[in-house]
Amino acid sequence: MIGNNIQNIITFVATNLDNLEIENIDEFISDYQQIRPIEDPIFWLSCGAFICFMSGLIFADIMKSKLNNWTNKRISPLPLENPRTISSWFSFFSGLTIIFISALSIINFSIIKSVIFSLLISIIFGTSMWKAIKDLFIQVKAGTVKEIDDFF
Repeated sequence: MIGNNIQNIITFVATNLDNLEIENIDEFISDYQQIRPIEDPIFWLSCGAFICFMSGLIFADIMKSKLNNWTNKRISPLPLENPRTISSWFSFFSGLTIIFISALSIINFSIIKSVIFSLLISIIFGTSMWKAIKDLFIQVKAGTVKEIDDFF
């Protein structure tokens, strides 16, 4: 069924292109606006997503190793503020800022408003989530981890 539909679409496109009589097809195609990669918001959106994904994985691995060390060796998960955790956290929210800026520029927000809004949102989310994770690790160290229902 799906293969038949794809074949019908390919046949439709091929027959429509055969019926067209465009003499200078290369000139026709080059008339479209070409965006340089450095100015393309889709490029920046994908770069921000890649940065978020990679730094999120690094941060998750750091947190996993801290919890494993606490469970197995009784090494305290605190202090949370070391260069590895801060840099991975900062790079995650930098990538998130890039994603917000490029997404807003796709829907025609001005670049200055996009930057201001994106930085504001990333700073608010970053600090609140940092405090939540730090509070969780304090509870883990004290042995008083609350259930999620106790927070609401």
